[in-house]
Amino acid sequence: MNSRLPLLKPIFLAGLLLLNHCGYLNAQTGDYQRQQARLLQKALEKNHYSPRTLDDTFSGQLFYRFIHSLDPGRLYLTEADIKTLSVYRLQLDNELKGSDWKFLPLATNLYGQRLLQAEKICTELLRTPFNFTTTETIVFAKKDSLSYAASEKEYQQRWNKWLTYRGLQQLAYQRNDSTTGGKTDTAREPLIRQKVLRTETRNIRQILDHPEGFEAYVGELFLNAITACFDPHTNYLSKTGRENYESGISTEAHSFGMNLDENQAGEVIISRLVPGGPAWKSGELHKDDVLLSLRWKGKNPVDLADAEVEEVEGMIQSTNSGQLELTVRKANGLAKTVSLVKEKIREDENIVKGYILKGAKKIGYISLPGFYTQWDNNPGGGCANDVAKEIVKLKQEKIDGLILDIRYNGGGSLYEGASLAGIFVNEGPLFMMQGRDRKPVVMKDMNRGTIYDGPLVLMVNGQSASASEVLASTLQDYNRALIVGSPTFGKATGQVIFPLDTTLNPIRVQQGRSKTDWGSATITVEKLYRVTGKSAQLKGVQPDVLLPDIFERLDYRESSRDFALSGDSVGKKVYYSPAVSLPRKDLAGKSTQRTNVHPSFQLIRKFTRRELLSKDNRTIPLNLVAYRKMMDETRQWINDLEAALERPTTLYSVENTGYDQELMRIDTYGSEINGFYLETLRNDIYLEEAYRVMQDLLFLTQSENK
Repeated sequence: MNSRLPLLKPIFLAGLLLLNHCGYLNAQTGDYQRQQARLLQKALEKNHYSPRTLDDTFSGQLFYRFIHSLDPGRLYLTEADIKTLSVYRLQLDNELKGSDWKFLPLATNLYGQRLLQAEKICTELLRTPFNFTTTETIVFAKKDSLSYAASEKEYQQRWNKWLTYRGLQQLAYQRNDSTTGGKTDTAREPLIRQKVLRTETRNIRQILDHPEGFEAYVGELFLNAITACFDPHTNYLSKTGRENYESGISTEAHSFGMNLDENQAGEVIISRLVPGGPAWKSGELHKDDVLLSLRWKGKNPVDLADAEVEEVEGMIQSTNSGQLELTVRKANGLAKTVSLVKEKIREDENIVKGYILKGAKKIGYISLPGFYTQWDNNPGGGCANDVAKEIVKLKQEKIDGLILDIRYNGGGSLYEGASLAGIFVNEGPLFMMQGRDRKPVVMKDMNRGTIYDGPLVLMVNGQSASASEVLASTLQDYNRALIVGSPTFGKATGQVIFPLDTTLNPIRVQQGRSKTDWGSATITVEKLYRVTGKSAQLKGVQPDVLLPDIFERLDYRESSRDFALSGDSVGKKVYYSPAVSLPRKDLAGKSTQRTNVHPSFQLIRKFTRRELLSKDNRTIPLNLVAYRKMMDETRQWINDLEAALERPTTLYSVENTGYDQELMRIDTYGSEINGFYLETLRNDIYLEEAYRVMQDLLFLTQSENK
């Protein structure tokens, strides 16, 4: 047994004693959360497409999902804790129906004390040097496991292994070279321990000192465990959650207006200020300022030493309310503290953008990152209208064809998806919706005519979901576009936002908003179907031209998610007039011939055939030599893939339209972002292949018309 383990016995016992004397959840908070949970359950029962019966089966599933969300790493809770909580495992359905409310208060108090105990454990364990010569391993258990430490010894061993693993992560990425000041692994070990302690303490304190309150944090996990037992896209939304949800399908978001990055010393810095944003308007923050600490008003300060960019961004995004005190180190070495409050600002990175791919053929290119809309019901303020504007600009450039890119587009407003399909389809039905009454309703193109009727390629991948899949399937069924990429995500369901305060009216995603202290819920109320009656649910939209997919072996699509609704079809006959069939088979064959010999796509295929670590059951060595060997192999693959995926094209140049070139002359901030996008598009091998597919399409269709 490691020599550091016996130190923990007093801490372990003290933690158990504290459970009986300290409470995080007062009676008033408990009553509020009980009412929230019951309001949520009523909303689900009344509105969900496939409401569930509250019974012992549901209760058991809810119990597991909530416990897993509290402690996914099986570090904080013990087998004894699970036994204590399991008394209520089959009673949660009764609590939601109105019986006693005991489980959540008990779980909240127990979890809070375990977090405090973990904070002490980290401090004690990290007083002893790491043993990086061990033959031990750490195993990341399957996600459906409720295997927790059964004894004090096992509890200590789990933490010992976890902290050693965290130390390995820090040390294995460093070498004995100039970047480490020439220090050996042994010399750097104490510094690594200090860094691990700061990081673990910060992680624990992010929960205990959550800006919206510890009780609210745990309560939100419980409410989302309830919704997750219905389907993956039904969710509880706090005030901040609702605002972020709306921002996800809007061009505006609550933000401080600053982008973060990391400097050569590994410090988190401000990389960019958004003109007009709170950080910019303060006049006291500048590019390259180093972030030292942050403190939400009324909370403890958080030391950002050794923090990573993603970690700091998570802290900043944890709430949209309250005042943030940000301490930075200026270029002159002096520290400066600035107070900021988030404002709703426009995010230009997330809107439609159009470019010209100028080669043997002049092809228009439009990137659509999301199906955003306007929450104030501003007519013409959504993405469909923005795409139309870009098409008008591109048509003035005399383009030969158009590539519309919806890769990584997770959806958004279904109304905008339908409106966008109408830009390319003259008239007729677009798709069908079916609610819990199981009566299909046909959604039609309300505007006769098209804005663009020329050759069209639609780029998709496994992250193209929901409204993206509605657009892809509609254009495919109408023979209006050639779909290029990998199978889409497989989400063919629609959600509506319902305030839990029943005195307020529900709102659709694409319509206005309402605010309530009880929170809201996005509830799945319908399934979506193609005009053929088939559904993309679970299986996604299959591309006409299939490209190698770097994420092929990862189980992240709808079909792998718990409680996903089934895929089916409807028998309703819908009459529509598709265009002449596209030469799909010929185009797919030509593309496959190219990708089979293309070095980058060859490497991607080789990568996807590797035996990847299972995400559900991974065994990691805790020996530095073995761990470095494993990570070196992984790092080499990543470096090779990055090089393969970012090969500059010689097939075409990427340019702005004449209209946008004029704008760039007077917009410094926009010009900076524009330069980044131009460089990205020049190095996109998937876009290059889509361009070649468009060339083939133009050649074949022109040959047929002669």
